[in-house]
Amino acid sequence: MPDHRPIRGHIPWTTVGASLRAGRSIWLATARPDGRPMVAPLWFWWDDDADPPRLYFITARTTWKARNLAHQSWVEAHLGDGDDVVILRGRARIVTDPGERDRVDAAYGSKYVDPHSGARASVFDNPADDVYRVDPVRIIAWSYGTVGTWTEWRFEAAGA
Repeated sequence: MPDHRPIRGHIPWTTVGASLRAGRSIWLATARPDGRPMVAPLWFWWDDDADPPRLYFITARTTWKARNLAHQSWVEAHLGDGDDVVILRGRARIVTDPGERDRVDAAYGSKYVDPHSGARASVFDNPADDVYRVDPVRIIAWSYGTVGTWTEWRFEAAGA
């Protein structure tokens, strides 16, 4: 796992990575074509072995999320906790590489297992789904509901 140093703050990168790996759902904010925001929870996979790290999710082509992303690819993703905050900003793009999709599928299958039947989730369950990758340009974290612990990482010079 790459070692990322914050540009501000002191929360260790390992704490952020652990929170994102452990999270079951994340809130994804997109923008409708008329500018109105839309926020929806979804399952995701966090790949912090990549450099820079990446967030993956799926959504059907007919959803508002997909339509919003076709118009404006910038997203914000937020773990649901308002006290131990992780916010990720970046562009979402459809994954077209079959090997990358297969890797995401294997990760989904390991992460999302039905506790009753043992069935594993797959990004290929719904043929209308696309796999998206968010390449973060900025990640922000703070802990215990105290903005004074604000810690920030940037992965590109501009755009965040």
